[in-house]
Amino acid sequence: MNPTPTQRSNFAARLSRARRDTGLSDAQLGVARVYDNPHSYDFLRGHPDLPLSGEEVLIKDLQQVAGEVTTMGSVHHSFVADYHDTTAHRLLAAGATLVGASASAEYGTTAYTEPVGMPHPVNPLNSAMMVGGSSGGAATAVARGLVNIAHATDGGGSIRIPAACCGVAALKPAHNHKFGTFTPVAQGFIAADLPTTARAYGLPAPDTGTLHLGAGRTCGSASHPSASQPLRIGYTNQPFHTRSRVSPDIAAATAAATALATTHPLVESVTQAPAPYPPATFQLFRDLIAARCADLPGTLSPITAWLRDEGRQVPKWRRQQLEKQIVGLDPQRAWPHFDIIATPTLACAPPPPGAFSQLNPVDNFWAQTAWTPWGTLWNLTGWASVTLPLIAPERVPGRWPIALMLGAVGDRVSAATLLSLAAFIMDATSRLPADSLSVAVPGDIEALDFRAKPDNSHSHSHEHGHEL
Repeated sequence: MNPTPTQRSNFAARLSRARRDTGLSDAQLGVARVYDNPHSYDFLRGHPDLPLSGEEVLIKDLQQVAGEVTTMGSVHHSFVADYHDTTAHRLLAAGATLVGASASAEYGTTAYTEPVGMPHPVNPLNSAMMVGGSSGGAATAVARGLVNIAHATDGGGSIRIPAACCGVAALKPAHNHKFGTFTPVAQGFIAADLPTTARAYGLPAPDTGTLHLGAGRTCGSASHPSASQPLRIGYTNQPFHTRSRVSPDIAAATAAATALATTHPLVESVTQAPAPYPPATFQLFRDLIAARCADLPGTLSPITAWLRDEGRQVPKWRRQQLEKQIVGLDPQRAWPHFDIIATPTLACAPPPPGAFSQLNPVDNFWAQTAWTPWGTLWNLTGWASVTLPLIAPERVPGRWPIALMLGAVGDRVSAATLLSLAAFIMDATSRLPADSLSVAVPGDIEALDFRAKPDNSHSHSHEHGHEL
């Protein structure tokens, strides 16, 4: 069940070197724990057809790996797992070698990663900026080169937010909630680059000359165009779930980057996109996520305890009603002429560590929602979405690369399309002035003006929430 000594030494050697070079601990490097005996399925090792074959992978510290400690992001909830949970089994069945666990927010409830009783990961771009969450350990470890692929989950941005904070691209895959119990959570990965991301998901490598659309709509290369309609992109930097503000530099950079998509011969248009629904719609998701936290046990951080208390006030009949209402949402009605919607990923640069957790729970939720006011839509709908940095981090040392998010509208485009378009835009923006696509200082959440808005009459939460 265990890898060879050579396999085992690769990750351990990289981690040891990172500790030596940075002076940081494993936890600060994003690694919650290292498995003394990494896990793999021997009979699958080296199988050429498996997407994770030969890869050393970190699994998020919300999952169970037989015989290993799981903490759920808190020292108060540490236990030794008796079995591989479904996620661990699927990673192993895809050929992965699980070498350790990545740091997570407590029960995945926040857009930042500050595990209770443990050090928080340190952003490799700028230590004054947080790494985001809740998959902050995964993003940190990948950005630092400790692993090429890390498992992550996304219940309201948990893949896309930390990837954006750490300057890497990442895909939240589509998840179908039309059948069975509604879930806003997608299981996925944060990976070193777009080709590695595609491989982790078993997708074709990104091809900037070919865009594969959904429902039979495929655009070929420029020399072999398809007869079907080219790609239509809608852009907005107006928050979906709040009336808060967006940093002007982020609004300007993401608008300019999206406009460059029109230079692709298969993109028909980039035009302004309307709001998909009133901001108050977010209350549905807030109530459901709170309800999912109602049964969390034991000692919890203030924000998660508040979620639990709020959730216990939502009766079971109301929870079932909420799920039906969410599944019944149809943002496609607002976007009949768009295949992809582009927005900023974050409304300001990553703020300093502790910026959210120092607030009272209600303000904490408001601030997180204002910081990430777009991504949750793709959890409500289950559609695919990708975040990408507008400039390579190595070109702007110490600065944060502004991040753009591309979200599919229904099944009109594939995940492969999103990755290919992301690769095209990253190539196009590489020729723009680097400083105009990056930010030098941590974000100021107070500048987002998240308090006392008309649509905040209810106690909205951040779109993330309990991910199990």
